Parts: sequence; structure tokens; C-alpha cells
Amino acid sequence: MASRLCLLLLILCSLHVAQCGLRVYNVYARGIRPDPGNNNGDGYVRMSCGPASKTTNVVFNTPDPNWHEELHYSRASPGNYLELRVYDKDVIFDDLLGICAINIQKGTRKHYCNLPTGGYLYFTYTLS
Repeated sequence: MASRLCLLLLILCSLHVAQCGLRVYNVYARGIRPDPGNNNGDGYVRMSCGPASKTTNVVFNTPDPNWHEELHYSRASPGNYLELRVYDKDVIFDDLLGICAINIQKGTRKHYCNLPTGGYLYFTYTLS
């Protein structure tokens, strides 16, 4: 009985390891300016890959926000489309500051995108 339980646990653990998938982390922006008045933004990011999505918390009143949240997707595979959308939080309508979209590859990779309204978005992802 104990050996069957150990075997079952070993199989379940190996299945979990085999489906590590995608992890997006270390997401930050530098120099974002949401409007012509050079006011600092209230930035957040919507990350998505396949059906997995995550919206970060809003980081208020800074052109250089850091988001300490991660996106995980266990069924990601090479070639999948990863999209990060940067927004400025406003009272009525949030402003889209830019989109960073790539096809992911195996391994750990750092990536950055220029935002059309100014500044950059940086992130790291790992696909196993």
C-alpha cells in the first residue's frame, strides 16, 4: 500500500513539473508620460497568453512604475502569443499607452518595448 502511494505521488509530482509552462515577471516601465502636460501616470499592465490573463495593481503617480505581480500559464508552448498592454488609470476611461506583443520561445528571456506615448516597458519571461 505504501509503495503504491509513493508511486502515485511520484507520478503526480512529475506531471506538475512537466507542466511548468510560462512565467512572466519582473515587469516595469521607465519614462512613461500619459499626457502632454507631462503629468506622472497611474500605470497598470494587462498581461495575457492564451486564456491566461492577469491585470496588475495600479502604481500611482510615477513615470517609472514597478509591478510585482506575475502571470503563470501552465499550457504555454513555444510560438504562443504573449501580450502586455500598458494603461494609465483615469477616472472615466483608461488610456492605452502601448502594447508589447511577442511570440514566446523556450528558456528565460528579457524583453523590452518602446511605448508610442514615450518610455519603455521591460519584462522577463521563462518558458520551460
